[in-house]
Amino acid sequence: MTLTQLVINSAQSSSLMTAFPAALRSDVSVVADLIRGSNATHPGLPVVVRGESLNIPYRIHHDSDEMLFACLNETQAIVYACVLTRHHDGHMRQHQIERLVTSSEPWVAPFVMQLCGEYVIEILDAIEVNWPSMDQRTYGAFFRENPLFFQRTRDRMISYWDCYYRWLYKREHDYVGFRLFDRFREWSAAA
Repeated sequence: MTLTQLVINSAQSSSLMTAFPAALRSDVSVVADLIRGSNATHPGLPVVVRGESLNIPYRIHHDSDEMLFACLNETQAIVYACVLTRHHDGHMRQHQIERLVTSSEPWVAPFVMQLCGEYVIEILDAIEVNWPSMDQRTYGAFFRENPLFFQRTRDRMISYWDCYYRWLYKREHDYVGFRLFDRFREWSAAA
């Protein structure tokens, strides 16, 4: 392995380490080792989960492999699914929703939430379909702890609606993104 490859792998591993709580370091390390050679773009998205500052990668370029899930324990599989929500392929991001929405782990919330600000309407639809499986207390706590992240993600959703979907969904309530954020606001208000 060349020095350049070592530096890239170290940076990518470090970027994944900052995306998850310190208590998960060993599980995240296993996932980072399995996806060596992948790279993250953009500096990431800062969030707070239970008082701990994390930095969620914006996009990850990785040749995903569904077979990896069979090699991972439950926590590692959830970590890998979270990483894949940042994948450059929208279909891959959408596919992870089923794996993640049933989790009540607080560190999963920012990954699911970030998907709500994207332009792929099928991702928003899949999240809406899975509302009953989502832990509203976990998400509500995350939203209260990250009001700026919540607002920026909502603003991004509105921007994509305005650009791509406004002609089709003229009333806000008809567009899935607005329904999602209305529900999330309710969850945030419930203590």
